Amino acid sequence: MRIAALALLSLTFATQAAAQTPDSARRRFQPLPDHWMTIDSLSLAVGLSAAERTKITPAYTALNGVMKEAAARRQAIRQQMQAQGGGGFVPGQEPTPEMRARMDSVRTEMEGFQAEADQWYAAIRNNLTPTQQTKFDALPKPQVFRPRGAMGAPGGPPPQ
Repeated sequence: MRIAALALLSLTFATQAAAQTPDSARRRFQPLPDHWMTIDSLSLAVGLSAAERTKITPAYTALNGVMKEAAARRQAIRQQMQAQGGGGFVPGQEPTPEMRARMDSVRTEMEGFQAEADQWYAAIRNNLTPTQQTKFDALPKPQVFRPRGAMGAPGGPPPQ
């Protein structure tokens, strides 16, 4: 009986603490991965033969190279901003013109990474049969950054 009461009391305090935590602190975004998926997972998901797998491997390798490069760049930007004390960005406040220019520059750079990843993604898709393409299209698309206005992204609609 005491254990049940203690568990209920702990649950009550945890619920109250969570309710007092601001939404911005609770709404953390998972970092984007530094890879898309493994070649084994892709082969299994779309049903590649050994010859088909060999044919798409160069584009697959290049795509994951772009993903790793973009992840390294995001990490470098994050470290630079932390070294600058947040880079002057204050959540809830309009960014300064200098900060807006830096954000736009980073966004442009990430859009370039995404465009390159999209090209390699298309190269993989173009080497698949129509049946494999249907399965491929059902897979999550590789994403190197969260564009403004994307679901769950800062400035976009909140996640449901």
